[in-house]
Amino acid sequence: MAGIAAHGPVGVPKASARTVCPPPQAAPTVSLRVRPGKVVVSNTRSQGGLKRLQGHSATLRRANGWSPVGLTTTELGFSMNVRINALPAERGRYCGYLETVNATVGYDELTVYVARKYRPGSCQYTSIMQHEETHVLVFRRMLNQYAPRVERRLTTAAQRLRPIVATSPKEAARRLKDKLRREVQPLFRELNRELDKANARLDTPQNYKAEQARCSNW
Repeated sequence: MAGIAAHGPVGVPKASARTVCPPPQAAPTVSLRVRPGKVVVSNTRSQGGLKRLQGHSATLRRANGWSPVGLTTTELGFSMNVRINALPAERGRYCGYLETVNATVGYDELTVYVARKYRPGSCQYTSIMQHEETHVLVFRRMLNQYAPRVERRLTTAAQRLRPIVATSPKEAARRLKDKLRREVQPLFRELNRELDKANARLDTPQNYKAEQARCSNW
């Protein structure tokens, strides 16, 4: 949602009949909160169920020839609230000025799946959990690496935004948010590509063999 202040401060002129908005009096402020996500462990799916879950997403592929006994899934989220100052202009229009941006990036949950044939406390369960915990670390480490870049990109974009002419304060807020979102989306696509690469480096036949060598009766 967006906070909207529809008023004209003293000393700021109305837009002209051509709806040319005066320049902003101050740069917008930007803050970004990072959500590392809550880890949730599920031990209720069969190995076949994990394989089907794995097959639904290209980001969950594992080494060829290996059936999954564990998976870690999550979804990167981004949300943004903005506050604007909407100045009445001619012909029923408004000049929308961005004042503050409060954004959040990260994960709600990271779900770690362990095939149900391996019960908590067993050697196999422990080995699977250790492997999946490394995936959790990858997700969080990459998020922390990219968060400062997201904040810088968002700040630069916000400060470059010109006042927007709209038919209502609500429309002005929506359009300003859309412009900001388009600026940061390429970073999220890049982050997801890097996550795929980093996770793939963990899911190799060599790593699987080493982990399974710790226990018998797989």
